[in-house]
Amino acid sequence: MKMSILFGVVHMNLGIMLSYFNARFFGSSLDIRYQFVPQMIFLNSLFGYLSLLIVVKWCTGSQADLYHIMIYMFLSPFDKLGENELFWGQRPLQILLLLLALIAVPWMLFPKPFILKKLHNERFQGRNYGVLNTSEIDLEVEPDSARAMQHHDEFNFSEVFVHQMIHSIDLAHSELSTVFYEKVLLLAWG
Repeated sequence: MKMSILFGVVHMNLGIMLSYFNARFFGSSLDIRYQFVPQMIFLNSLFGYLSLLIVVKWCTGSQADLYHIMIYMFLSPFDKLGENELFWGQRPLQILLLLLALIAVPWMLFPKPFILKKLHNERFQGRNYGVLNTSEIDLEVEPDSARAMQHHDEFNFSEVFVHQMIHSIDLAHSELSTVFYEKVLLLAWG
């Protein structure tokens, strides 16, 4: 199971890296700043850290309970780790990673839809008004005129927001989510 988590985290990191090159190819700085960066932070703050713990546990032969570490990273991050401490500075690192993960979620969800809405409004500002004394011939000559642009596509804020939410949820791969749910959350609530 631990090896599958490592492979899954490497696979998801590779997918996010490919999205960076895709965004760079298309010149989308919004995708880089508001998808790629927070996705990398979120993924590696939680699952990358879990992968680090797995490797450290293998290398040291420790008997630390990784489920316990991950559960209490969320439920009581300021408590001492006791026998589950794998390395010096683990508790402050966990607090920092948890804060980074909490910051990354709204960073992924909110800025991009609002920025796109603002850019859309600026682009079509004033184009909803009709032009006086304009004939059909003028519209053919100037296809970007105000009347021609009167029926431009409306910006669908909810669609962009849902798209961002899907990108955020997509980080939590179904298998990792199942393992995390069954082994961490159910044990914590049980």
